[in-house]
Amino acid sequence: MTVVVSAISNYPVMLAETVVKNLSEGLTKLISLKKELVDKLLIVDKIIAAENTWKEETRTVNLGVDFYLHAFSLFEITASATSSVTNYTLLCSQIWQKPTVAHKILFDKPLTDEEREVAEAMNVAESVEKGTLPLPFSTFIERITKTMRRCTVARSDSSVAEIPIFPLADEVVILRSVQIPTDATLKIRVDGNDICTLDGRACEGSDVELYVIAEDELRLTFTPSATTEWRFTYERAKLTDYLRMLLGRLTRAHDEELWMRVKAGIV
Repeated sequence: MTVVVSAISNYPVMLAETVVKNLSEGLTKLISLKKELVDKLLIVDKIIAAENTWKEETRTVNLGVDFYLHAFSLFEITASATSSVTNYTLLCSQIWQKPTVAHKILFDKPLTDEEREVAEAMNVAESVEKGTLPLPFSTFIERITKTMRRCTVARSDSSVAEIPIFPLADEVVILRSVQIPTDATLKIRVDGNDICTLDGRACEGSDVELYVIAEDELRLTFTPSATTEWRFTYERAKLTDYLRMLLGRLTRAHDEELWMRVKAGIV
């Protein structure tokens, strides 16, 4: 897998799993996520590939580009080929986050005693019934991200290039998109951990939308072949108390009401 879920420490995060694989006749499993989903929620909102079959929990269907699902326990993609295929490509946009109380109520997942306390105190079930929770991911990150500066950097590198970006005091750096050529790779390192490597063959030269928060350092490693041009967009955002609580840097003892709002998924 090109997304290393075990190395992710800052949630929520939007990444892209890129797969390039030779297929034999018949079925070939491209993505299989089960243990990675323990205590996590996966939202898949885009898949770019030829015909495949996806499986989420107990349902199996054919897929297309227009795609959206929530997975709590299992997510798989299997390719079906009538003959061998060389360098079959797939890009799967993945949003990883800790499931909120609102998500669990919407999808009828069991709540812990602590989560039931939050649900009752914040009237979460009522908000879910009214349709105001859980928030769509795009709305959620728009509300929590207090952008101070956004920048698109265009580069031309004929050899391996490492680009470190460091947050200033009381801010975070957020990687929002990248575009790399089809004959290159890009490694994304966050706060000392390699969390994702994009293969340009699966990106097809298009912009790949991301949301990657770095508190200490964001480091991009671009490895080119013949094509040297690439670009990325990042922003500097205020490190608010909501973000600190969301990232686990503050606890219930610091601000109980804010802690409950974060657990519920209320912004």
